[in-house]
Amino acid sequence: MNVILTHRQMDFDALASMVAAHKIYPNSVMVVDGKSNPYVQDFLALAKDRLPFSRSKDINWTEVKRIILVDTHNLQRAGGYKEDEVIRKIPLVIYDHHPYQGKFDENIYIESLGSCTTLLIEEMQRLKIEPNSFEATLFALGIYEDTGSLLFESTTVRDIKAVAYLLEKGANLGVVAEYLRKPLHDEQKEILQQLLDHGQSEIFQGQPVYITWAEKDEYVGGLALLAHRVGEVEGAETLFLVVAMENRVYLIGRSRGRGFDVNNIIRAFGGAGHSRAASASIKNTSIHEVTEKLKEELQNQSYQGNSVRDIMSYPVKTVPPDMKLRDVEQILLKYGHTGVPVAKDNKLVGIISRRDVDKSLKHGLEHAPVKGFMTKDVIVVDANASWEDAHKIMVQHDIGRIPVVDEGKLVGIVSRSDILRMVHGSAVPTELSLTRNRSMAMREDILLLLENLPQRIRLLIKSAQKVADNLGYPLFIVGGFVRDLLLLAPTQDLDFVVEGDGKAFAKALQKELGEGELIFHDQFGTARLEFADGNHLDIARSRREDYASPGALPQVEESRLRDDMFRRDFTINAMAIAINSQRYGELIDYYGGLRDLKQGEIRFLHNLSFIEDPTRILRALRFAARYGFRIAKETQEAIYIALENGVLGKLSCERFTEEFSLMLYEEKFGLMGKFLMEMGILEEWFQSELPWDFSHPILNHKEILPEKKWLLSLRKMDTRHLPLLQERLRLAREWGILTMKYLEIQDKLKKLRATSALPLKELDEIFWSAPPLLLDVFQLDDQWEKEILRYKERVENIQQSVNGTDLMAWGVKEGPEIGRMLKEIRTAWLEEKVKNKTQERAFVQKLLEDYR
Repeated sequence: MNVILTHRQMDFDALASMVAAHKIYPNSVMVVDGKSNPYVQDFLALAKDRLPFSRSKDINWTEVKRIILVDTHNLQRAGGYKEDEVIRKIPLVIYDHHPYQGKFDENIYIESLGSCTTLLIEEMQRLKIEPNSFEATLFALGIYEDTGSLLFESTTVRDIKAVAYLLEKGANLGVVAEYLRKPLHDEQKEILQQLLDHGQSEIFQGQPVYITWAEKDEYVGGLALLAHRVGEVEGAETLFLVVAMENRVYLIGRSRGRGFDVNNIIRAFGGAGHSRAASASIKNTSIHEVTEKLKEELQNQSYQGNSVRDIMSYPVKTVPPDMKLRDVEQILLKYGHTGVPVAKDNKLVGIISRRDVDKSLKHGLEHAPVKGFMTKDVIVVDANASWEDAHKIMVQHDIGRIPVVDEGKLVGIVSRSDILRMVHGSAVPTELSLTRNRSMAMREDILLLLENLPQRIRLLIKSAQKVADNLGYPLFIVGGFVRDLLLLAPTQDLDFVVEGDGKAFAKALQKELGEGELIFHDQFGTARLEFADGNHLDIARSRREDYASPGALPQVEESRLRDDMFRRDFTINAMAIAINSQRYGELIDYYGGLRDLKQGEIRFLHNLSFIEDPTRILRALRFAARYGFRIAKETQEAIYIALENGVLGKLSCERFTEEFSLMLYEEKFGLMGKFLMEMGILEEWFQSELPWDFSHPILNHKEILPEKKWLLSLRKMDTRHLPLLQERLRLAREWGILTMKYLEIQDKLKKLRATSALPLKELDEIFWSAPPLLLDVFQLDDQWEKEILRYKERVENIQQSVNGTDLMAWGVKEGPEIGRMLKEIRTAWLEEKVKNKTQERAFVQKLLEDYR
C-alpha cells in the first residue's frame, strides 16, 4: 500500500496535487489530517463523495511501502505525519515546486514551476492518464490558485500549457472563478496586515526596495498570493517578504523587471527561481537574521541601471552630407530604416527621414545632396542618460528614433522598440542584461558541459578567453557548436565571434597558443587558425550581411553580436556562449533558439531568409532529418513561397552541389532525400522528374560511405539521365567517373536480365575492371543482390595458379591468345568446371591440345 500526503493548511494546489498523484499511483490512499484552507474545506464538503480521503489514525503504517509527498518536500510539514520510527523509514517519492536545498535522486521530482499540480499533470500526460471533467476542473483550480490566475511572476509556460490541456479535458472555468473570487481567509488576512504594517522602502544601489515581515505559529499557504497583493498596494519595483512560520523563515522576492534580479539574491539563502520571482525556505533562523543578511546582499549586489548606452543599437548607419538623395533612398530600403543620421567626421550634423526623401524624389531631386533637405536642429540624447530620459524625449517630441551622442560624437541610435522593451519589463536588449535574464538559470549546466569537453578544446577556449580579456574584446562561441553542446552531442569545430578587431584577436590568439597557421578572408572579415593535426578554429568579427540578389554571396560589414546572430539561418544556430571570464558560460539567445531546441523545431529568423540564401532550404531539411525535428509551419510556408518564386534558379550549380553533398555525409540521407522529393526541390532544380530512389534502408545508416549512398539513390536511373546529372551537379572528378560507370553497368545488367539470368561469365566481364566499390553497391541493391552475392562467392573460391608465363613456357606464343586462355581458365573456376589445381591442370592441358 502507498500513502499520499501533503502539507498542513492544504490549499487547492495541494489538494489537486494529491488527486493527480492518486491517478498516477492508483493503489494509494490519500491521507488528510488537520485544518485545510477554509475554501478548500467548502470544496471538500461538496465533493467528499468523489474524493476518498482517509485519516492518519486509520492507516496501519507497518503495511505502507511508500509515501508520495506532494506540494512540499518536508515530511514533518505533512498533515497526518507523526514522529514515529516506522514512518521515518518508509521510502519517499516527492513532487514539489518550492525551493529545495537537499540532494536529488530518482524519487525526487522538484522543479521551479508556478504550481505543483503542473508537474503531476505532465507526468499524467507522459503516462497517457486522462482526467475526467471533475478532476480537470480541480487541477485547473490548483494551478490558477498558485499562479494568481497565471498572472504571478512565478508562472511558467509549462503552467499555461497544463491549463490549456485541462481545458481540452473539460475543466469548468466557472467553478474555478467561483472559488478564486473568494476573499482571503482569516489567517491570510492576518499575515497580509502584518506585511503592510511592517513594510518600508530602503535605497540600495540607488534603487528603492520594499522589505516587510510577518510571523505566524502555524504554516499558512498562499505566500505567492500575498506577495502579489503587497506588490499591488505598494507598487514597488522590487519587494521582499520575510515570513516566519513553524520552525522556518520563508523569503519571497518579486521584481517588476526594472528592479533587482531577485534570483541572484535569493540564491544566497539557498533558494531558487528566476530574475523576477524567487523564494527560499530557511531553517533554524530568525526574521531579524534573514532581514539583515538580505540587506547585506542587496548592498553588495551589483545593480546596474540601464542607460541609453545599454539599450542603443550600434554601430549606427550614417550618410555624408554630400550623398545624393537617390543613394540615400537605396540605403533606407536596404536597411529598412525610417530615417538616417547625417554625419561628417563622425559628428552629427543632421538627420533625414524617409518621408522627406520620398517627397524630394517626387520633385525630381534625386541628384541633389542630402545636406539641403536634412533637419539640422537634431534632437539627441547623451549615451550616459537613463533610458527614462530617452522615453520622455520621444513622448515630448513625438519621434521614434533618437541619435545617441558621447562628447559630441555619434555613437548609436535608440528606437521606440528599445524603449518599449524596457517599459514592459521584458529582457533588456543588451548582451549583458539579456544574457543574465535568459541564461543565468542555465549557466551552471553550460559550465558543466564545457568542463566535460576534451582537454584540447578546453585549453583552446581558455586561451581565447585570456586573449579576449587582455584586449578588452567581448568574445563568444557561436553557431553549431552551441547547438550541439546543448543537445549533448558536442563537436570540436569551434567558431568564435569577437566584438572588436577580429584580425588583431586572431594574431594574438596564435601568439598565445604558439602554434597554427593563420589564414585571413578579408572579404568576409573572418580568419581560420589551422593546426598541424588537421583541426582548426574559425574567428570572425561580429558582422551583418546583405545580399545584393537572391543566391548571391553576402556583402559583409561590421556590426554587433545581435546582428551577427540575425544573419544566421535558423534560431537553433543563432545562439552564443560568452567566453570572457566575467561572463563565462552565459547563454545569449535573442531569437528563441533554446526554445526551438526543446520543442524540436527548425525556424527561420526572418521572412526573406530563403530568398536571400536559397541553400538554406536544403539546410532546413538536413537539420530536420538529422535531429528528428519538424520544420515550423511559417518556415515551411516560406520555403514553398521561395520555390514558387524560382529562387533556386538564382543559385549556382556549385553552391547547390556543395549543400546537397553535405547531406550524403549525414546519417539520415535517405530521409533528407525523401524530403527533397516531397517538397519538389529536386524536380525544381533539375527541371525534370528524375526517378530518384531514397527508399533503401541503408541510406539512413551512418557507417555507409557517402559514395555508396549517392549511387544507391540512382538505382532506378540509366545512362539517359547522366547528361542532366552532369549538367546540374558539379561532382568531383572521382564521383563523376563512378556515377558514369555505375549507370553504364546498370544498363548492361538490365539488358542481360532482359534475355536471361545473369551469367557468371558476363558478370565477370562487366566487373573485372570496375572499381570494387561498385560491386558492393550492386550487392546492396535487392534487384541484383542474389546474382552479385553468388558471383562474389565464386570469385572468392578461385584459386587459379596458372599465369601467362606458365602458358608461354608450355609453348603458347606471346600475344592475345595468352589473355584468351587465362580468361577461359578463370571462367572455368567461376562456373565450377574447375574446383582444384588437378582439375585446373587437366583443363589447361586440353586448352593446350586445342591450341596445338
